[in-house]
Amino acid sequence: MLRAYQRGNVLVLFVISLLTLIIMASLALDGGHLLLNKGRLQNLVDAAALHAAKEIDQGASRAQASAAAINLLQLNLAHIDQSELARAINLDNIDDSTAILTIEYSEFPDPFAVANVGVEAPYVKVSLSQLSLDNFLAGIFSFNKRISASALAGPSTAINNCFTNLVPMAVCADPDSPLPNFGLGVEELYLMKIGSNASSAIGPGNFQLIRLENNSGGADIRTAMAGEENIAETCFNTGSDNASVPTEPGNSVGPVAQGLNTRMGTWNGPVNSIEHPRDENICQGIKIEVEDDGTLEVDAIDKAYLASNYTSDLANSDLGDRACPPIVGKTITGDIKYADKGIGRRIMNVVIVDCTGEANGANNIDFLGVGCFFLTQSVEQKGQESYVIGEFLYDCPGGGDASLEAADTPGPYKIVLFHVIGSKDS
Repeated sequence: MLRAYQRGNVLVLFVISLLTLIIMASLALDGGHLLLNKGRLQNLVDAAALHAAKEIDQGASRAQASAAAINLLQLNLAHIDQSELARAINLDNIDDSTAILTIEYSEFPDPFAVANVGVEAPYVKVSLSQLSLDNFLAGIFSFNKRISASALAGPSTAINNCFTNLVPMAVCADPDSPLPNFGLGVEELYLMKIGSNASSAIGPGNFQLIRLENNSGGADIRTAMAGEENIAETCFNTGSDNASVPTEPGNSVGPVAQGLNTRMGTWNGPVNSIEHPRDENICQGIKIEVEDDGTLEVDAIDKAYLASNYTSDLANSDLGDRACPPIVGKTITGDIKYADKGIGRRIMNVVIVDCTGEANGANNIDFLGVGCFFLTQSVEQKGQESYVIGEFLYDCPGGGDASLEAADTPGPYKIVLFHVIGSKDS
């Protein structure tokens, strides 16, 4: 009799277990599917917000920035792995209050206020809301999967300019110049360090040498000029006032020449070809002289071996042993051996400063930027001829971190993503 009462228990347990298995399978299958598409959707709005903010930063109108964001969304949705989201997203009628896509602008990231916003509001928020996804087992439980995502982008605060591989020299420029690069002309020659016979634009006792981080003295100057990794990352703060660059008094003839000339294939003093390899191409033109007033001779550009010659010769020559290309007015005999290859060793990162108002001895001058210069010739280890000549190529970009706050100080900045207040995902 008792056995008869127990005949249906197994069926009940089976039904309960089967229901549990279906729920677990649904969580695994539909939950994983939802999280995958949620991540894809967040990537879409992140890219769209950054693109729109960049367009605004470059002078585009809101309509143009919104169009650019939509265009990028369409391009990304065209990928085969975005096919499900492409079916769920309707990019028509974005101005409609019921639209799933909204693009808004604000003058500040926090609070993000869209009322009474100026035409140049730099912060952009892109939102895609309540997208319906395909259901697998979730449909059994009448559960419709919906996802949303938003992203906010705009300019960061001014960032620190951080540089590595700087040489401890400074080139004077005009901070008020309307021309790019503070008036420094591309493919023009400049004195990056003067000799003892010229007057310094920085001030008495200075030969355009600077102090990097905590380095000072001849040994540090020599290894920094040679490009040895003895200089930590040097950062120059930006803001309402330019950062200060400390000068290094004295001529330091020996350390400067010994360090820089390793790049040109000459090793004198405590330097060697292993730690301080030469450049792949060490060809030079006719030696350029400096006039008594500290300016370069008139035909200096015609005598110099320029960066264009350097790259052309590398492109048209083997990277192995080869003869130096013939230079007008200079005879080269024999082959120059290329045991130590180092393309680009002659290109140096040089600090650009404002020399307005002379600074005597060890002092501080205003930082303007960093320029990439091409070393045109070797440096003489003589007081009056210990000048360094370089060709300005371009503004060297620096690194650095930006804080995720509104950009309220002048200086370089990045277009970054901000956290959307109230969102758990952005």
